[in-house]
Amino acid sequence: MGPSKGRCWLDPGNFSHMIRHKRFLLFCALFAISATSQAWIDTGHMLVATIAQTQLKAKVKMETDRLLKIGADEKNMDFVTTSSWADDIRGQRRETGPWHYIDYHFRTDGKPTTNKPDAENAVWAIEKFSAILKDKSKPDAERSEALRFLIHFVGDIHQPLHATARDSDEHPTGDKGGNDFRITAPAAFNGISRPPRNLHSFWDFGGGLFHGEQRPLTVDSKARIDAMAASLMKQYPARSFPAVGDMKPEHWAQESFELDKTVVYNLQDGSTPSDEYVKKAQDVCGHRITLAGYRLARLLNDLLK
Repeated sequence: MGPSKGRCWLDPGNFSHMIRHKRFLLFCALFAISATSQAWIDTGHMLVATIAQTQLKAKVKMETDRLLKIGADEKNMDFVTTSSWADDIRGQRRETGPWHYIDYHFRTDGKPTTNKPDAENAVWAIEKFSAILKDKSKPDAERSEALRFLIHFVGDIHQPLHATARDSDEHPTGDKGGNDFRITAPAAFNGISRPPRNLHSFWDFGGGLFHGEQRPLTVDSKARIDAMAASLMKQYPARSFPAVGDMKPEHWAQESFELDKTVVYNLQDGSTPSDEYVKKAQDVCGHRITLAGYRLARLLNDLLK
């Protein structure tokens, strides 16, 4: 018996096409969510973790290794590679999105702004998960997750554009940490298959200081990360940071915010960053990544002592 008159019936081929199309749109939406909130690409986060790991006390390192075996997978096998786990799970756990940044709002046109950061933000998250990790009465699985979040969020908060949203007439509620600030990629990104097209992604790449290393790491990619971490620590030893012992996450965020106002937004929307700007950005990013590594180690040495 054929379909009733006036009834809409789906052709199986068309239905299959619609499902594939919806899946594609869902993938695009999840990718967009990931792209707008990420701080440092995987390489930057792994550099922070590599530096921190060299500074961990022996018993603390043993405890982090034990906790990180819980729920480990191919991409998140150890202290270094798990540094990007919080980005991996963001599409499935949407509530974690605001935990990656804190938006201190400002304008460069002299007009006032009354916009405030979200109540749940990177500072809030670091404090929350520090308390969980420190509490040995908590289940190991909960403490393992807290450790993974901390390794990531301490790196996030040291990326300058994870501490601001610049307001303007065009973007009255903020430019999403530079995601709505368009640029043309400079020569430092020649040869990159997907060069940055906005200010946020430019800084995620450290201004071209580093390029992508895929997880799980190969022997060669791990060697490159180890070598760069060693180079950064030689260039920026812990004693060179007067505030390395400042363990207040809000102060870390304020440091990033000051860099936004004095360095990051020193170019025109839609422009190509100059060689001078690129060099300054790379210096700032190397400095911030190294400081983040030292502070992460101090935080974990205190919480797990």
